[in-house]
Amino acid sequence: MVENSATQRSRIADELLRTIRDGGYPVGAKLPSERQLAEQFSVSRPVIREALGMLSTLDVIEIQMGRGAFVTNADVEIEQTQKFGLLDIVDTREVIEAGALRLASQRADEQDRQKVAAAFEALEEAVLTGRETTELDIALHLSIVEAARSGMLLKLWSDMTSEIAQTVRISPHGKAMSKEILEDHRRLAAGITSGNVDEALHACSDLYNDHRQFLRSLLG
Repeated sequence: MVENSATQRSRIADELLRTIRDGGYPVGAKLPSERQLAEQFSVSRPVIREALGMLSTLDVIEIQMGRGAFVTNADVEIEQTQKFGLLDIVDTREVIEAGALRLASQRADEQDRQKVAAAFEALEEAVLTGRETTELDIALHLSIVEAARSGMLLKLWSDMTSEIAQTVRISPHGKAMSKEILEDHRRLAAGITSGNVDEALHACSDLYNDHRQFLRSLLG
């Protein structure tokens, strides 16, 4: 069976984590370059970048711009209860956001569309310039829920602010979103800005399924 990029990413992150825990790369050691790892695992560099992003999210490594990835912690564990809780939060986020997309396709006005477009453009700029994307990612999803013009949906989403931030931090992209995942967010935003709600719902499903797969890969 041919692996998709999400499966490749999770497998490589797991193998690197095992090597780190076994002492192959001690704390302070620099990991091989993206190019070297891509050759070692016979995958593309974007897949390696995603795998390293997973390890960075778990604070196993620190990625330093222009220098590479360095091991910072070999003993990271996420409690089973926390992992299952995160899966519940991701499920709830998807239910709310998918509903918001459907409502926003009927209710959003030009101001709502401009707000979603601006939120996506800010996120895109951060990705292209290599800046942290956590807050901008959260802001884009919030703008979509707001565009639904449903006070109850917005309250449910707002009541989950801290949990949402946690799932963004412990996600396939962590603090630095890749261009691949940015493209899914482009499709998501287009559901509001261009009225392509079916494509946005597919993007929503893809994003949250990928997130669930990532979290399950941490269950070991």
